[in-house]
Amino acid sequence: MATAGYNYTISVSTSKTGTFSEIPSSTGTFNRTANILDVTDTTNAGFNQRLVGLLDSACSVEANWSASDTALTAIESSFDSRTELWVKILPDNVAGNGKKFKVVVENFNTSLDVNSQITVSVSFQGTGEVFADDAT
Repeated sequence: MATAGYNYTISVSTSKTGTFSEIPSSTGTFNRTANILDVTDTTNAGFNQRLVGLLDSACSVEANWSASDTALTAIESSFDSRTELWVKILPDNVAGNGKKFKVVVENFNTSLDVNSQITVSVSFQGTGEVFADDAT
């Protein structure tokens, strides 16, 4: 059975084992990709051969902005100071069922609309290995 999208949480922390603050997100994505290397030579009987190279990760979040939100303050501070954060993604909001990884903040964009809420769009780029959430 599919997991409802409203159950997911995305949180940030300044350390892998620190306290994670949940981002007040309305949507989020978590991407994992691999570089595919073509290693074809002339002895492959007309077929391409490929190997998996380096792995990469990224995350993006759309959130409702609040001046007092701990997670958004930490993200903006990380962006301004060019420091790393840890992101934890729990697809079903159950500790131990998600992933966490170290990131840099690539984009911190605030959108203002007189007829709507102030929203924030954030994108993160992973800086290393993706770990299983250890329920901390």
